[in-house]
Amino acid sequence: MNVARESTQEIVFETHRFGTLSIMEEKVISFAQGIPGFKNLRRFILIDHDSEGLFKWLQSIEDPLVAFLLTNPNVYKPEYSVPLRKNDLETLDVKDMKNLVSLVMVCFANGKVTLNLKGPVLFNSENMRALQCIIDRDDYQSHFVINI
Repeated sequence: MNVARESTQEIVFETHRFGTLSIMEEKVISFAQGIPGFKNLRRFILIDHDSEGLFKWLQSIEDPLVAFLLTNPNVYKPEYSVPLRKNDLETLDVKDMKNLVSLVMVCFANGKVTLNLKGPVLFNSENMRALQCIIDRDDYQSHFVINI
């Protein structure tokens, strides 16, 4: 997600997984409402996990221990789509839908890799605003098993 915003402020912070990181302020992703279970954490960055960019880490810049692994759900479930709510689009201040990116959290449990299809993370790459929404659909699982 590249954004053309001017900023000269560099942020240096510690992380448990990646050590000391230095980024420009315009790369910071803001969650106005936090993330469910982590409401007090509102500022994150995305870090590529692999050279293909298939997996990304959503790393908190406020808590060095908090990082979530994310991926594009359509790679594993091509028909997956997020039902967009008007208030979510307003929160993200979406002006152009092509700037809206949807990723889901990856979990490891009981020897399986799963995706949380019920709680996608939506990013507006134009202004770096984000939110995690909750989808109430029976055909989307919170532990959708994938093979990697």
